[in-house]
This record gives sequence, structure tokens and C-alpha cells, in this order.
Amino acid sequence: MTPSCPSCQAPFTPGAETCARCGASLLVAPAPGGAEPVCAVHPEWRSVATCPRCGAFACARCLRQGPEGAVCATCLEREPLGQLPWDQREELGTLKAFWRTCFGMLMRPTETLRGVNPDAPVGSSMMFVLLSAIAGFLTTGIVYTAIIGIIMGFVPETDTGGADPKTVKLWMTVGMAAWTVLMPLFSTGMTLVNAGLDHLILRMGGVERGFSVTMRAHAISQAPYIVGVIPFVAVYAAPFWAMGLRAFTYRTLHRTSWGTALAGALLVPVLSCCLCGGVYGAIVFAAIKSTGQL
Repeated sequence: MTPSCPSCQAPFTPGAETCARCGASLLVAPAPGGAEPVCAVHPEWRSVATCPRCGAFACARCLRQGPEGAVCATCLEREPLGQLPWDQREELGTLKAFWRTCFGMLMRPTETLRGVNPDAPVGSSMMFVLLSAIAGFLTTGIVYTAIIGIIMGFVPETDTGGADPKTVKLWMTVGMAAWTVLMPLFSTGMTLVNAGLDHLILRMGGVERGFSVTMRAHAISQAPYIVGVIPFVAVYAAPFWAMGLRAFTYRTLHRTSWGTALAGALLVPVLSCCLCGGVYGAIVFAAIKSTGQL
């Protein structure tokens, strides 16, 4: 949250003690018997912001500029923000940074996220999501394509409905290959949409950090999809693993409660399943009714 001047409410840069707009001192004594919060370090001054790391009230003299905004000087000195391996792509290389981030999130998520910068450009997060989707779907898609090609090779010509069996086989194989290529792109786009919906729920739960933090948390929670190098595993198991990890990343990066984090991670998938199930049920009901069986 951006701190504001007690006199004119204009935002000011952390570290300043005088408002650049109105010239008033940012160090204001609390009113006797007043209810306004005071600085945790300097109780003689009113608080102008709450530290997003430790939650302590801070006066203008205690504020410093951190990567995520205004933080108190104590937190900035004690806990400088670290980086994920993914943030070190220039030094490590993209694939090595991706692998190390996935391994850390799967094997030791608490240690991996301890002190990490909660924010990152949305484009960086989307690149991580795309690599996760490729890892999750590519191997399975290639195997499915090969299986369909083999099965179609054994289909008798009489079972192709009069169509050219070579043409049927070609289009079945091409269709599966297209799914293999397009599914990671579709999954990446849906991740952006779902992260936006999750962010709305998190904001309703009191979260103040921006969408880029939610997108970063959502992206790195896709780490389980790396097990997709083993055919069929990620397609069926990784989504559930990722949802559980997402609640953890939302709680950690947004510094919110478990209840809010769980709502942000699970509410959209649950509602989506209910909606899809309801639509499917309505279609089945309509089909049965049209046959006159009801």
C-alpha cells in the first residue's frame, strides 16, 4: 500500500519526512487520547503505513522502499527479498532455472518461497506457465498421437464408413497432433483467466497486493506439471497437486489467512466443475427426454 501524507493525503516516496505536495511534515504527533495507530518503533509519531511483511505500524521515518512497496526499515534490513531460480534465468539459463524452480516447489516449497520477492512481471509468470503446460501435455500428446496412428492402421476398410481409410487415419493423427501443439497455448490462456478470477476472490478476502502477485503465485503453483515428462501422469494428477500448492503460494506471497488462500485457490475450480456438471446433466436430461423415455 502506498503511504499518504496525513495533511493532504498525497502519496509520498518512502524515506521522505516532508510532503512534496503541501510541504507539511510527515511526522505528526498523535492526538492525546486519540485512536489513530502509532509507529511501533517511534510511538511519539503517528503511523502512515502498515508494513506488508511484518504487519507493524510505521511512521515516515521508518519507511523504506522495497521491491513490493513501502516496508519498515527493520524488515528491509533483516529480510532482504530473495529470488526464485526462475528470476535468475540470465545466469542459469531458462531450462535450468525452470527445472530448479519446479524441483524446489515440489520438494521444499516452504524453503523455496522463504523471503522471496512476491512480485514479478506478468510476462515472466506467463512464460513459466507455458513451459509447465508444454511439460505437462507434450509427452502425453505424442504418445496419444502414436497410439491413434497404430490403432487406425488396424481398422478394416469396411469400418471407415466408405471413406478412404488413409484419409481417416491421416486426419485422426493430425487432429491429435494439433491437440498436442494447441493444448499448452490454451492452458496458458486459461491460466491467465483463472488467475484473474482468483484475484477477485482474494481481494474480497482482504488481500491488497496486486494482480501480478496472484499471477506469480498461480504460475509457480503449476510446477507439478513437470511430471508430465512421464506420459499420462500430469494430465490426470497434476491439476489436483497444483490446486493444493496454489493455496500455499497464495497464502505465502499474499501473506493472508489459510481461509482466504483456500477460497482463492479452490472456489473457481469447484464452481467450474459444478457449472460444467450442470450443463452436462442438462444435455443428458434433454437427450433422454427427446427419446420419449421420460
